[in-house]
Amino acid sequence: MLDRSLPPPFVKPVSFHLPNVSRALLPNGVPLLHLNIINQDLVKIEVVFNAGKWFEEKPEAAHFTVQMLDKGTPSLTASQIAELFDQYGAHLELSSSFDFASVSLYVLSKYLPKVYPVFLELVTAPSFNELEFTLLKSQFIQALKIKNEKTSYLASKLIRKKIFGPDYPYGQSVEEGDIDKLQVADLALFFKKRMRPSHVFVLGKISDKDLKTIEGTIGTIDTTTSPAPCFSISEGSSTKSYIKKKGSVQTSIRLGKQTLSRDHPDYPGLLILNYYLGGYFGSRLMKNLREEKGLTYGISATINSFKNNSVLLIGTDVNKENRALAISEIIREVSHLQVSINSGDMELAKRHFIGGLQVEMASPFSILEKVKNMELHRLPNTYYQDLIHKVDGIANHDLLELAGTYFKKGSLFEVSVG
Repeated sequence: MLDRSLPPPFVKPVSFHLPNVSRALLPNGVPLLHLNIINQDLVKIEVVFNAGKWFEEKPEAAHFTVQMLDKGTPSLTASQIAELFDQYGAHLELSSSFDFASVSLYVLSKYLPKVYPVFLELVTAPSFNELEFTLLKSQFIQALKIKNEKTSYLASKLIRKKIFGPDYPYGQSVEEGDIDKLQVADLALFFKKRMRPSHVFVLGKISDKDLKTIEGTIGTIDTTTSPAPCFSISEGSSTKSYIKKKGSVQTSIRLGKQTLSRDHPDYPGLLILNYYLGGYFGSRLMKNLREEKGLTYGISATINSFKNNSVLLIGTDVNKENRALAISEIIREVSHLQVSINSGDMELAKRHFIGGLQVEMASPFSILEKVKNMELHRLPNTYYQDLIHKVDGIANHDLLELAGTYFKKGSLFEVSVG
């Protein structure tokens, strides 16, 4: 008989099984990956391009090129495009990052034949309307002025510049003058040179007929592009910078460094070590600076992995008078990683990290992001399962050794603004 006075035994699941993905190679060599795991008659089509900031010849050319795609084509104006998508309840998502650009279409499966021709025209023949571009530039500049008043934005901009240098794409920042100089011709040139499909991702229910339509359209686009450019990193000469901002009541603090890529054997250990340090609400940094000393509402330590590099960042905002104390405590916690790791806290961090990955399996869109991540960064199909097993099995003495290697004293650049 079941003894209801006893709690159920704790079970630590470490499985991570992605659903099957159908993969096809289009006639032009572009991979098409289809994930059919949505019960509703909904489909998402995402076309990805190797056309992020890494490939720009002028600052923000990638961003504006992508944002202009739905602002008119030879056959439709921006308002007509918007009205058509509204009519069929469709949604368009335009995105650009350091490495990639993407255009996504969300629509009910039955309406896909109605909107797909327009979607195709957007990604193959945008008109780059001068008036629309002028409006976009004006909006961007206004938003940039607002961001430049925020200490958090200035600190994040400065730490990237320190870590990578001002000429490296991951360290570059944009100024108003750069936007003023940007012309429609620059966008048209960037589109012609770089906006060639590299991958197509399809999520949801789509008919064989519609898949063949994609194959016969996107699959025939010329994907020839010039080789990716190469850049050299030039780290900042000083490891510490403090910029006072008149009228500011808070100081934004950022510490960071270049770190390991996803394919490095030490990456899983470094990832969970950093998670233990500042990756969730129960982390060492949160306990120290928020719970024990009340210096901040929140502090985080993250590892951002790009295609050509990775960066470890620690960030928080504090009252100006607490700046020195906050930095001192951050450095103390980082240094303590090399001395001692609390077994109970590390086990909790592992459970939280693994559980977070598993929870994301409940969302089809999160699953697609995992598939995209593996595909775009050329990771093995077992990447996430392997990551979980490595994180779960790594011993504390191995983590102490990793801390001694990757959290050496003085290895972090330090920036504060406010």
